Amino acid sequence: MSLNSLAIADLLSFSQGLLLGVLFLSNSKGNRHANNLLGLFLLLFNFGSLHSFFLNSGLVNQYNWLLGFPSLFLLWFGPLLYFYSKSLSINNFTWKRSYNWWFVPAAVELLGNFILLSLGTEQLFKLAYNEYFIWGAALHSFAASLFSIYFTVRSLILIKSSASLSALKQKWLKYILSYFMGRFVFWSLYFALVLAQASHVIKYTPEVISLLTLMDFIAVFAISIFSFKHMHEIHTSQKEAAYILSPEQETLYFNSLLRLLQQERLYRKSDLKLSEVASLLQTNVKYVSQLIKLRTGHSFTSFINTYRIDEFKNRILDEQFRHLTIIAIAEECGFNSKATFNRVFKEMEGISPKVYREKHTKQVC
Repeated sequence: MSLNSLAIADLLSFSQGLLLGVLFLSNSKGNRHANNLLGLFLLLFNFGSLHSFFLNSGLVNQYNWLLGFPSLFLLWFGPLLYFYSKSLSINNFTWKRSYNWWFVPAAVELLGNFILLSLGTEQLFKLAYNEYFIWGAALHSFAASLFSIYFTVRSLILIKSSASLSALKQKWLKYILSYFMGRFVFWSLYFALVLAQASHVIKYTPEVISLLTLMDFIAVFAISIFSFKHMHEIHTSQKEAAYILSPEQETLYFNSLLRLLQQERLYRKSDLKLSEVASLLQTNVKYVSQLIKLRTGHSFTSFINTYRIDEFKNRILDEQFRHLTIIAIAEECGFNSKATFNRVFKEMEGISPKVYREKHTKQVC
């Protein structure tokens, strides 16, 4: 074994990934699911650096079976990234049994590689020079890269459509996903060339491996610095995060709430509850209540009723609704009780709905 500069760099990169993985996995504060998923991802992804270390240090000459070791985890990367993004994008994220099915390919891959490693050095060497085995290994790596790309694209779509993600979390996830998307695309192109028997276009030498390892080292280092600097904001649960949002983030939530009311007319639901709105915004009930109070001065119910009353006032003067009774119009606007509607209307307008209709109908005439 020779500890040259490339081997030392590889070992440092792997050690960094190992340390970060363990730190995230052991962090019980904040969003536990997010910590576990990111920790496991970093831990497994950095085994690529270990592969590079085996090559550059000459350990593979002593222990030939080490050549196959890093390929144990290729099908883990995509699902781990996706569910990590999901754990940050969904309020009160919980792990469902159905999610386990996405890791079946990774489990099969793991089992297959352990079977190969159990064959012994002599058999592995024979396979290493077998044309069909080489082609099969390249096909497996190509498929694994596409598998990871598929999940990374799903992750990007998920964070783009999430209304609850703060600007900081969106930036964080875009940084991570964009970098690893680049890595997965590189591997898919490389193994496509291998399958097309054009692998000479890219020489997969120890130097190239070390260059990629260096890129990973820098990327993971940047991820770790950013993550631990903003850990309280990124990996806190939605309940905790409600109390640390910036004014910009509050505006993002409030604009999403206005969209639900003004464009989707959510207030027309007579049984609309605060918990339902919080779920749609993917945050917690207490935060939505506080946000409405802060931005409008109203309670949740009072705020929703202002929209209902405004629509009622527009409808009551519209000729196409003249055939409807006052209560029928009120019900279409979201009120489910005549007494409640009359009380709310009088509190807001100072007169009864009937007097309002008569007064404004005369003005129109």
